[in-house]
Amino acid sequence: MILLDTNVIIDLWRGRGGVKNCLEKYKDEVLCISAISIGEIYDGLGYTKQKRGTDIYKEIENQFEKIFTEFEIIPITLDILKLSGIIKGELRANGTILDFGDCIVGITAKLIQVEKIISRNPKHFSDFEIPLESYEVS
Repeated sequence: MILLDTNVIIDLWRGRGGVKNCLEKYKDEVLCISAISIGEIYDGLGYTKQKRGTDIYKEIENQFEKIFTEFEIIPITLDILKLSGIIKGELRANGTILDFGDCIVGITAKLIQVEKIISRNPKHFSDFEIPLESYEVS
């Protein structure tokens, strides 16, 4: 099982070739996303709705909904939230600031024991001791 970061889903939506080439290698693997990625994408959709209107919002929402169906969605459990909070606090105490969404993705990957995380920003997950793979956008 391979966990995809939110930026992978966004890059797929944008049609960026680098991500498609990267994921092609894993067509026989189970690819999954954390439920937090859906929340992060809907954050952007809410912004789009306010700035560009409901019609554009609905069009883009439908495109993302189709993309979501291609992946297993991992729910956010109480254990994931607790451990994410602890790790985020420990990292902050040591001078490392990490977005809570990235912390949830990293902890999810650890708890479900994924083979790797794929992200355009692998440095966000370097503290989780999980193999990482990145790609160049094109």
